[in-house]
Amino acid sequence: MDRAEATVLFAGGGTGGTVGPGIAIAERLLEDRPALDIRFLCSDRSVDRRLLDPDGWTSTATPARSPSIRPRAGLSFLKGWWGTRRIVGRILAENPGRTRVVALGGFVAPPVVAEAVRRRCPVDLVNLDAVAGRANRWVARRATRVFSAVPTDLELDRDPVGVPLRRVALASATAGEARQALGLDRERRTLLVTGASQGARSIDRFIRDFLVGGDADWTGWQVLHLAGGEVESLQAAYETAGVPAVVLPFLDRMGLAWAASDLAISRGGASSVAEIAASRTPAIIVPYPWHADRHQARNAAALEGVGAVEVGLDPVTGEEASRALAASLRGLLADPGEIARRREVFPASPEDAAKLLAEAILHGLDPV
Repeated sequence: MDRAEATVLFAGGGTGGTVGPGIAIAERLLEDRPALDIRFLCSDRSVDRRLLDPDGWTSTATPARSPSIRPRAGLSFLKGWWGTRRIVGRILAENPGRTRVVALGGFVAPPVVAEAVRRRCPVDLVNLDAVAGRANRWVARRATRVFSAVPTDLELDRDPVGVPLRRVALASATAGEARQALGLDRERRTLLVTGASQGARSIDRFIRDFLVGGDADWTGWQVLHLAGGEVESLQAAYETAGVPAVVLPFLDRMGLAWAASDLAISRGGASSVAEIAASRTPAIIVPYPWHADRHQARNAAALEGVGAVEVGLDPVTGEEASRALAASLRGLLADPGEIARRREVFPASPEDAAKLLAEAILHGLDPV
């Protein structure tokens, strides 16, 4: 069979943190093998559409749901499980040639993998977080090969490769060019506030509170704020405080945001931390507070260890956390020299993880 007829099915969704790395790998696959048939099996959440639709990726939304012990949610999980398996079964039946499933984690991956294994279709797992979640642990026991972006306790087929990043997430413009493209002042120092693909309302509320009475803190600064909601009220808060700002609900071209920024406040998802490292942007990382395993803090541990970033507590956890975050932000806004120092201590840029994983997938597709 001709190499060009091979199919790669990416399984993951519900957050940009699973879909984005899949797109990054798919980009590199097509750069090497343009005729590959690449498809995404994703969730029916809008965040997946925002990432997959603009560039025309072939995708199928599945009814997959997270498992739950609550009766109604548990029933939805079971319906989603079998509904997703039926979708996968039809796709695999229609593509009887060389096909490989790449599981990206999250609640979409397990039912896809279950059906792939039943039909003897090989599966590669790409684990993205330092603490593998329940879905990835389940998939790892059934996968043909297991890869990881970062060190983990899963049994791997090769050393960790780094987090795959999309081309649009890489900073390729100068700071001035990026700021101008985003509607910002070319010369003004820029703070990026981002809660990643789904936003972070607790960070949004913290910034709104921080704006009150803090005029001196913002001298010489402007803000690019990627909000979790209430875009208009946030824009109004910046205007009331006299702080130049652009507030957006979503930005696909994150490379522009990182290129424009001197400093960031960000969640600690694997992709966010990798983008911070790739762009060498000093950051205050505020992990999602309700993960029992605190894996977002673990994701940022290496950068925190060298002093490139600091990790704080989400202000939703209490006044002490909010005051500490405010003190950190105030100190950095007032000290460009410290920001410059932190930028210098970032580790050297790693290899292109998406390319390494694409090469491994192609090796699995090609006959020995």
